[in-house]
Parts: sequence; structure tokens; C-alpha cells
Amino acid sequence: MKVSEALVNRKKPILSLEILPPNKGTKIEELYALVEPFLEFEPSFISVTYHQPQVEFTVQDGKLIKVRRQKRPGTVAISTSLKFKFGIETVPHLTCGGFNQYEIEDALIELHYLGLKNIFVIRGDPPEGGREFRPEPGGHSFAYELVKQIDNLNKGCYLEELSSAAKTDFSIGVAGYPEKHPESPNIEFDMFNLKKKIEAGAQFIITQMFFSLGIYQNYVHLLQEHRINVPVLPGFKVLYNQKQLFKIPGCFHVDIPEKIVRVLTSCRTVEQEKQTGLKFGLELAEKLLESGAPGIHIFTMSQKDPVLDLLRILFKR
Repeated sequence: MKVSEALVNRKKPILSLEILPPNKGTKIEELYALVEPFLEFEPSFISVTYHQPQVEFTVQDGKLIKVRRQKRPGTVAISTSLKFKFGIETVPHLTCGGFNQYEIEDALIELHYLGLKNIFVIRGDPPEGGREFRPEPGGHSFAYELVKQIDNLNKGCYLEELSSAAKTDFSIGVAGYPEKHPESPNIEFDMFNLKKKIEAGAQFIITQMFFSLGIYQNYVHLLQEHRINVPVLPGFKVLYNQKQLFKIPGCFHVDIPEKIVRVLTSCRTVEQEKQTGLKFGLELAEKLLESGAPGIHIFTMSQKDPVLDLLRILFKR
């Protein structure tokens, strides 16, 4: 199933979830235990994030050694394993960071051979402690360039000139930022960059998380003004404690509405925090669906219980 086709041809709003690969050294059975309860609600797909390795240099035996440390490896393996164990569509994230174009092409060929039909493309983050994104030598500096490389493979155009080359058949998704990308000087510049990704071949958008219906509605209106007509799947997260009020804006550069902050900070017990976060999450999910959104995409952050609580109420299970 292609996500782009599912969004266009849907007979009802779709549900999708995003999960993190587990920390290195974690048993795969723990991931299965996380995902399996969600299957009751028939998600259309599960996206699996990619965590860019941190490159370090160390001296061993008098030689300078390059070391790649990745806290959460296994995006492709997890996507494949979940697809074939549970029969659910999975969408691995693919970034520009850490790969040159030839390495990306090899990775895309492997995804094609594994039968994965969907890819979610992001540029990637600057190195830890750095301010600017640094592409690999011979790699891509921008997400639209990676989208274009995938689109070229879909047309049978490889980096090397090959006769009668097989075409891939990927559906390409990209990120949208309703409150603008943190590196964009303004929302208009952000629209310009998003349009380049769509023109390069992207077929659907999943938004960064947000916490207000008005933010999504304004974003959809802005996309229409810029003639960006691909499906836009709204993403949000269920809050469940006060700490997130300060951590999430810093990590994801989003605003949390004053009412949510005021009510959640007034809670005095863990259970009150959970119920308050659930109330606001449920309210947002219902309003999104009532407003005509093609579905909802929930960032689980691999936290099972808050999401399950919301889904049981939303789908009356």
C-alpha cells in the first residue's frame, strides 16, 4: 500500500503512528510488545524514525580512527520486521545526513528489494552541539535533493548510466512545519522550500507536531494559497506530564497553547497530569477529524499507554 494512494482514496479518516527505534541493546520483542496493542485500531501505517549517528574521532594505537555512534539503530530492519510480522505498512525515515549519493542509492535499492513502498524524507539535524547541518562529501544538502534522487529511481534513472534499468516504485513523504522550520527566516521562505520538495516528487506531507486546531487550519489555507495540493496528514502528541511543557518546545520548536500550560501546571498528581493531557489530546483529535483532515498521525515517542487511552476513547473501544 502506498501512503499517498491511501490518503487520496480513503473512505474514512486514516490513523497512523510514529515510533522510535529502541535503544541499542534492546530486544526486538520489546518493540513488538509496544506495537501489537495498536493493531486493534487498524492503523494504516507506522513510520519509523531514523537517528543520525554522531561521528567522533579517537586515537587508537597512534592512529586517528573515525567512530560512528548511533543510539537508536535499525530503522530499515525494524520497518521490515514489523511489516512482515504484523502485515502492517511501514514507512522508514531517510535522511540526507551521513550518506553520500551512492550510499543513498544502495540504501534505496535495498528498501526496494525488501518490498517497502513508502519513504519519509527529511534533511536531518545539525551535529550534536553544532548550529549548521553538514552534508557528507558527495551527499545532499537539502531534503528536496534527496526527494529528487528517489523520484529519479522511480523513473529508472540511476547515478550510473544503466541500460534497461528497473524502476523503483516509492511513495515519498516529506515534513511540513505549521509553525515554520526553525531554520527558516519566515513562513513564506518555508513554503518556498516545501514547494521545491513537492516539485521534486514528494506526494504527501506529514506535519511536525502542533497543539492547536487553528495552527493546522491556517497551515492548510497557506498551502492552498501556494498551490500545494498533496494530502497533508496532521501530526500531534498526547501530553502526559508537566515536564513536556518545557522539553517539547525546546526540542521541536513548537508552541503549546496558554490554556494547556495553565491547566496542566495546576495539576497536583501524576494521574491528574495524565487525564488532563488526555483530555486536550482527545479534543484536538476530534476537532481535526471534524474539520476534514484526512486522518491523524500520532507521535508516540514509544510511549504506549497515553496513546492507547486516547485511541480507546476516540474509537469507542
